[in-house]
Amino acid sequence: MAFAAHPALSQNKGDPGEIRGLKLGLKAQTMTTDGFSEFACGSNGGPARQKLDDWTGYMKCRAEPNGLHEVNVRFEDEQEYIGRAIDDDRYADQKSSTRVAGHPVILSALFDDGGTLKGLRFITDPRGSELERRMAHMLRLAVINRYGPGNWNCTDFPAAEGETPVGGVFVKQRCEKVTPERWLTVEAHFLRKPGQTGTDANGEYRPGQYESWTRFEVFDPALRKPEPQASATPR
Repeated sequence: MAFAAHPALSQNKGDPGEIRGLKLGLKAQTMTTDGFSEFACGSNGGPARQKLDDWTGYMKCRAEPNGLHEVNVRFEDEQEYIGRAIDDDRYADQKSSTRVAGHPVILSALFDDGGTLKGLRFITDPRGSELERRMAHMLRLAVINRYGPGNWNCTDFPAAEGETPVGGVFVKQRCEKVTPERWLTVEAHFLRKPGQTGTDANGEYRPGQYESWTRFEVFDPALRKPEPQASATPR
């Protein structure tokens, strides 16, 4: 599941790059729309908001507390277009164009007021299949490996009241890595929340009764501010 194995993230050796040519420092006015579609204002992992024509519409998107404007996009996918055109389920069922390391994601680019790309964000898409959603927390491993396993500062948080493992596995982790070029954070959960259970009253399996996701962000390190000391012990 390494990033380099997926075309959306393949880069020259030694340059981790980011996603399909999206890199910090680009200007919205000069960024290509080739390979991207469905431009819209983002909502931090939620539904797309106001539709946009291209990257340059970023100022129509309400600024986040950090001052950046989130533009949500999808990867264009040839097979998906074929499926739509000929109404063939063999293609249409492959509606999976926006993927990172095999995981369906919600992808956003974040711009400052001057139109400089200052951040990228992807969050595993909860609309994926049951198997994809269950495996969503595994994306964090691909992120960590892609940007080098060294010098990550990871915190494993304890279970809150009522939170339990899924099949003996409990993940509630946040990792951070800072380099001169990037401020990287990746967070993942795989757990049952209070009231969730794997079976019903008759002992039958209840699909989807858990929380599984990964959130990855890469920002200009100049945006990083000191954070309060975490309650869990970093490793």
